[in-house]
Amino acid sequence: MDKYIIVGRKVDGGGTKYLHQDGDISADPIKEGVPGEALDVEFIGRTVVELSRGGPLDEDTTAYKCAAEQLRQAMAVVPMDQMHDLNDPAITQIHDKFQLKLQWDERRPDTDGVDVNSRTLVIPVQNTLAERAAYFSTQANQPGYEPPLTYTLDHLMVKHFYDGLLDKALSDVQAGAADLSDDTKEAIKAQVNASWAASTALDNDLGSEEEEEDPTRKSMARILSSPLSAFHRAVGIYITNMCD
Repeated sequence: MDKYIIVGRKVDGGGTKYLHQDGDISADPIKEGVPGEALDVEFIGRTVVELSRGGPLDEDTTAYKCAAEQLRQAMAVVPMDQMHDLNDPAITQIHDKFQLKLQWDERRPDTDGVDVNSRTLVIPVQNTLAERAAYFSTQANQPGYEPPLTYTLDHLMVKHFYDGLLDKALSDVQAGAADLSDDTKEAIKAQVNASWAASTALDNDLGSEEEEEDPTRKSMARILSSPLSAFHRAVGIYITNMCD
């Protein structure tokens, strides 16, 4: 397998590993009755935010090694070919051998008190971005395509916006003298929601974060309700340069 990318793991993409209270990382979502923390793109963003609060860590320190390994485990090897068997042992082999390095940008004043900034732009492995650019160049230039930074969770987020638009549309129709009873409006909404679920395979709505027991679904529910979690997810997506 020579065409793949290594990116922050999807919140709902499967294969997630979990960080447990004792520091152990495993594929088991629960250890000794306590749910672990899903190592996914939101975790990457949250960790980067926390690491940015302090100064650079020395590579020889335990703190650096611990953060680097946790972030490494929160990333996934994704084949370019969407039909590629995700159980291919080459995927695990590549993940086991890839290294993750942390580098801090710096800002300091010069002798005149003017800021001197260093910004590190990481250029991905040769042809990695070219492959994705070639794929998107084949897509029609029109609304409705799937953007390159799209996770399945985004469909749920769009659904929440859509519900509000549907409510407004029904209210506007009512204001336009159309006689729609509350029962009629609810029936229309129910039918549209059923069609939406059927077309997007989102048949099961998430509960609240407190209601969810599975750490991955808990993370998804949290992102939908917490602006800070959504921000961490966005940081995680962009800090890993690319996503599938």
